Amino acid sequence: MALYMCVHTWRKEDFKVVGRKVIEVLPMLPKGTALVSTMTDARQTGAWCVYDTDKPADVKALLDKNVPEMTSEMLPVVQFFPPGPDVYKIMHILSS
Repeated sequence: MALYMCVHTWRKEDFKVVGRKVIEVLPMLPKGTALVSTMTDARQTGAWCVYDTDKPADVKALLDKNVPEMTSEMLPVVQFFPPGPDVYKIMHILSS
């Protein structure tokens, strides 16, 4: 599987409704997908979630369908610290 950072944004006034809907959607994540971590901003207008999945398009489609108040963008990421399995690829690129 691979790591993906999902960048979410919403209007501040939608914070509570988005939070409730996201909690309802989490059990519907594609089989084999794990939510690794979530951070929200102090302004309550966005979040960054890391998923371990081979189906990023399915995760995004699920969120787009069930939480229309929120926009989401999935980005492939490499865990740099603590070292993840792909960090050595990045170190090789940086040292070349």
